[in-house]
Amino acid sequence: MSRSAERLVLTILAIPLIFSILACSPKFDWRTIKNDTLSYTALFPGKPQSIERTISYQQQSLKQFLEFVKIDDDVFAIMTTQIPAEMTNQVQSIEQMLQAVLLQQSGQTNQAHFYRIKDVNIRVGSSSEAKQATKDYYLNLPDSKRVMRIRWVIRPGLDNSINLYQISTIRSSAAKSSTPESLLEQENINIFFDEFRPN
Repeated sequence: MSRSAERLVLTILAIPLIFSILACSPKFDWRTIKNDTLSYTALFPGKPQSIERTISYQQQSLKQFLEFVKIDDDVFAIMTTQIPAEMTNQVQSIEQMLQAVLLQQSGQTNQAHFYRIKDVNIRVGSSSEAKQATKDYYLNLPDSKRVMRIRWVIRPGLDNSINLYQISTIRSSAAKSSTPESLLEQENINIFFDEFRPN
């Protein structure tokens, strides 16, 4: 084999190695987080921080719990809204309210709306063998030059309550050549979404 041919072979072999090193970047310290209180298991790219707050809905109080990790300019988050048993017949209305608030805060000057990326089937239940259909959306956040991918999942909670999950990632959209879909379909983001397991 000629010297130039050897260099070509070595280059071809090095390319997948480089990509595998990038994929295993130490920035992404993947760890499984099992949250028994909120009835889910998730794979976060680092140790998540937690925030708890109370929101109002029709003179009732709802608890919200946020677990999130920030890696450079990317945010990986799971927000759980707990809906008590006596309000489970209002789940759809509460979901619509939360979506409306998110749209209002998006910073879009025109009529804001969610763009559907794809239909998905997620694994649910303690054995993760059952599947539940849902959808992934993206939302432009022009004020902060970011784009957001979102998935909503409704599942039974403790004591006949309902858990409304919002799984999301936020990325910079500063790269003009990249579409929101390509920015939000990166491997690390897909892993985060795909490995979310509600009970």
